[in-house]
Amino acid sequence: MVHCVIVALFVVPMIGLLSIKPYKEHRYASKIRIWYDSMEYFSIDSRIDFGRKAKADPQIVLLSIDGPSIRLDALDDQTIAASRSLSLMHANGFPFPREVYAEACDQLLAAGAKVVAFDIFFQKPLPSDPLFQQALDKYRNEVGIGLNFSEDSTYYSLPPPSLLPSQDPLDDRLGFLNFWQDTDNVLRCAQYRNNLDQLNRIPGAENLPKLYSLAARVVQKAGYANLVPDDFQSRPMRFAGPARFSTYSFYKLFDLHSWKEDFRNGDFFRGKIVVVGPMGDWSKDSFLTPTGDLPGVEVHLNAINDLLQNEFLSPASDSLIFSTVIGSGLVALFLAMTIVQIAWRFLAMLAVLGGYAMALIWAYNGPGWLLPAVAPIGVFCGATGVGFIYDFVLAQVEKLRLRTTFERYNSKNVVKYLMDHTASYKEMLAGTRKPVTVLFSDIRGFTTIVETTADSNQLVDKLNEYFTAMVACVFKYDGSLDKFMGDGIMAVWGNTPYNFGPKEDAIRAVRAALAMLAQLRRLNAKWVAEGKTEWHIGIGLNHGQVIVGDMGSQQHKEFAVVGDAVNLGSRLEGLTKEYHLQILLGERVAELVLDHFHLRSVDLVQVKGKTRSVQAFTVLGEKSDTLPPDQQKFLTLYEEGISSFRQRQFVRAKELFAQAQQLQPGDYLAIQYLASCVAFIANPPDASWTGVRIMTEK
Repeated sequence: MVHCVIVALFVVPMIGLLSIKPYKEHRYASKIRIWYDSMEYFSIDSRIDFGRKAKADPQIVLLSIDGPSIRLDALDDQTIAASRSLSLMHANGFPFPREVYAEACDQLLAAGAKVVAFDIFFQKPLPSDPLFQQALDKYRNEVGIGLNFSEDSTYYSLPPPSLLPSQDPLDDRLGFLNFWQDTDNVLRCAQYRNNLDQLNRIPGAENLPKLYSLAARVVQKAGYANLVPDDFQSRPMRFAGPARFSTYSFYKLFDLHSWKEDFRNGDFFRGKIVVVGPMGDWSKDSFLTPTGDLPGVEVHLNAINDLLQNEFLSPASDSLIFSTVIGSGLVALFLAMTIVQIAWRFLAMLAVLGGYAMALIWAYNGPGWLLPAVAPIGVFCGATGVGFIYDFVLAQVEKLRLRTTFERYNSKNVVKYLMDHTASYKEMLAGTRKPVTVLFSDIRGFTTIVETTADSNQLVDKLNEYFTAMVACVFKYDGSLDKFMGDGIMAVWGNTPYNFGPKEDAIRAVRAALAMLAQLRRLNAKWVAEGKTEWHIGIGLNHGQVIVGDMGSQQHKEFAVVGDAVNLGSRLEGLTKEYHLQILLGERVAELVLDHFHLRSVDLVQVKGKTRSVQAFTVLGEKSDTLPPDQQKFLTLYEEGISSFRQRQFVRAKELFAQAQQLQPGDYLAIQYLASCVAFIANPPDASWTGVRIMTEK
């Protein structure tokens, strides 16, 4: 549904552009329409420039009034003197005396040319006009000359009365020379009939045929009147390209050597359409076209050629533009709904664009259809692009949500890893068996604290301050906060793909526990200074295989760990009260961290609900920190006493514990073991005694 809205948001404004046709001039076009036109023009020009060119009709011949025809520097004086026309051209320069054009008509039409047309506007009368006027009358069915419209098309100019006595704009020898450029000043179209308003000001002109272009007149007189369109539409041309037509310098028509060699004594012109016109930088008669700058006379040749070859291009209709816009929007919607992965959808987008580009080229090179480019591609790219943006934003929002969630339970390092390795995280959510180290902590006597605290708000603030400090210790050593359990905390190392292996995870967990005790000492000092009571905690750590996964009901799930190792960790935390200790380690944790911490044996204990005993330890500090001599001696005596005690050497154990107690008189464990030794000496245990303490309470 979201993508439907996205597509609609792009389709609607683009459909508003459908009234814009690249071949219509919009005098009051808005900026967006001008932009649209320019983009559509660019796409059309690219097809015209790189696409198939029109085949030049061999009937068309150009006699160009070029630099050599004006300078006549290729001819010697004798050759020039031998021809009256060359002599006139040499003596007068351009514009040539019109007697020259009269002789050209005589020579070309006598040689069998179908039509002779002059792409020259004869504006002012000249002395030799009568000779040319006679030729125009004599060959009125085989010649064409031009009239000219002003730049703003508000009036037209005819040849002088010395050439056209009737001054009739509808004279069938006349054809307008003008081509109208598009709004970007590029010439793409030819107009073969004109119905400009000024013609209607001529009395009776409303009922007369309208003016034809010079190209249309030429084709009519060549015997192809049926090819000339009856409407007044501008038609996009398929250009033949520069230098594709048979082109010769105009002066060669009068040079006897060229007439014989190049034109085979005139036989070359038999059945030809001959256009005479200026060509060269000097003429300043050129148009910017999609294929580059073309002389005006070559544009006339292309206009004639397109009529003869029926090589016109068909601009897209409004209905076609509408259909392609709707179609592109539907394709974009289809991709958005069927391809979830952005990379694959992007490749599909490129494939669709490539396919449509090929369709544009095929339509141009083949039937000459100018399929719309900007509107459908704009809608398609816009819709898919917004779809990508929507997916990206959605992914970023989801990523931010996940990051926010993760950061509540993990350190920034862990969060960064999980965000960068979502595949591993998703696999983990499904449920995996992993070796982890779990940490449980609990505030001693918290139930009593709650019952005796009068200010609930103060208690909540104090608890939040405590939790903040404790969780910071967990995160500092890259642990994961599994949950809060009332006043208790459960943290885990090794439950995510971001882990350091069992040994390093266990080391980090123990360091986090020591940091928690250090933070609690800092908090207690602060609280005492504020007149508040101290808090004490117990911490239990255990290591083992557990199941990690996303667990819970359909309404609520949590990423959690379950297993015997978790339960034992919780029991060890509870036993800290029994042994008057702040930290208890399970035997597997002790094995993993033995090389890094000073450990002290506590007891062999079988917790409630278990049939197997475990050895519990407490931690005294990092091995990098040397113990004081008295404490080291105490630890040595104590561990020897534990070994003797478990070997039933109670007398020896008693001596060792007594010596240890002298070094640390208030040590609870030494006192308890000493008392047990005294009792067992008086009443030795039976043979089944293993030194295991069986707990009947959690």
